[in-house]
Amino acid sequence: MAAEGGLHEALLWGGAAFWVISIALLIVSTIATVVQPWLCGRRAKNRLQPPVSVVLPVKLLEDNFDRAQESIFAQDYPNFDALASAVDPHSEAVQRMRAIFSRHPEVTTQVLQSVAKFARSPKVDNLVAPFTQATYDTILMKDANAILEPDDLAEHMRQLGDRVGLVCAIPYGANPENIAAHVEASILNGPHARMLYTVAALGQGFGVGKIMLFRRDDFLRAGGFAAISHTVGEDNAMAKALARIGLRTVFSHRPVRQELGRRSLNDVYQRQLRWSVIRRGDALLSFLLEPFCQAFPAVIAAALAAPLVQLTPFAAAGATLLFWFSLETWLSFMKGWRVSWEAPAIFLLREAVMLAVWLRAWTTNRVVWAKEQFDARIVVAPGARGAPLDAPLATRKKG
Repeated sequence: MAAEGGLHEALLWGGAAFWVISIALLIVSTIATVVQPWLCGRRAKNRLQPPVSVVLPVKLLEDNFDRAQESIFAQDYPNFDALASAVDPHSEAVQRMRAIFSRHPEVTTQVLQSVAKFARSPKVDNLVAPFTQATYDTILMKDANAILEPDDLAEHMRQLGDRVGLVCAIPYGANPENIAAHVEASILNGPHARMLYTVAALGQGFGVGKIMLFRRDDFLRAGGFAAISHTVGEDNAMAKALARIGLRTVFSHRPVRQELGRRSLNDVYQRQLRWSVIRRGDALLSFLLEPFCQAFPAVIAAALAAPLVQLTPFAAAGATLLFWFSLETWLSFMKGWRVSWEAPAIFLLREAVMLAVWLRAWTTNRVVWAKEQFDARIVVAPGARGAPLDAPLATRKKG
């Protein structure tokens, strides 16, 4: 009986502690998401606008591909060129990229065929060609579904000060066209956004590969491809490598729009699982804290702790769920993110997906990227190194 009583007390107070931490984090992160653009904008002191090489890795032809890539050429910036790279130079996506380049003869462009095969991540292999052959030292890498506003390059550049090695942008999901895409938007604009904005408001950052602005010279001093070739989480590995030479990673005061279009629920699950497995390997503390950012664990904690505040478990759980949903909905309105009539159902489905992803991430190292499976375990072979920069790793082709 004493043991049962002790277990009951532990569940009561453990649930209460978990609930308090989760709700406090929800409130603080919501406030941080609102104020971060102002805070980080005030810290953006760089006024230099050096020439930039914009790198566009290409693999699949995603929704809104043309719009996302055309956004580069709308930049109000004095001097930049653009390089696209792909493994298959004859793919439909590359042909579309060539057509886009041909519509902008005012900008110097190149299409490079990537032939490097030494990294754990296929994205790193694809980046060797443009990183090594870029005309300019300052490089902006943009994913294929990221859409830039006309002043984004100039605004991101404001963050690249002397002590900053990497500037990343916080992505938000836009233009979801089916239920699965709405779920992904809810993940990106909910727990993920709140945590990233909180880190950014505190003046900190870590690698998020949707947009990355850096100097190639800093990248090479930090170890170059040898520092990022051992993991499929190359963005965070790059941030860690730069930190080892005393350069910070920061989030820009400008977010980046990620077009979602149509998704399948399995694609959403696999993508979230990949990121979660990578966090488990590269950022264990962040991975362990993920349940505190999710509503369902807080709801369970509220039900366990309900007797401490003279509530039924159902009432405590319901109040927690309603408060969480209401605050996130208010935040979406404040940020101008889309809120649909299906939002309550999407919110519940999102929470189920996120909890399932986190639990599964404990038991697997297999992840899916661009419809191919990879082992996400970090393995560094003795004496392994990245490809040398003077190696003939790409075929240069004028776009």
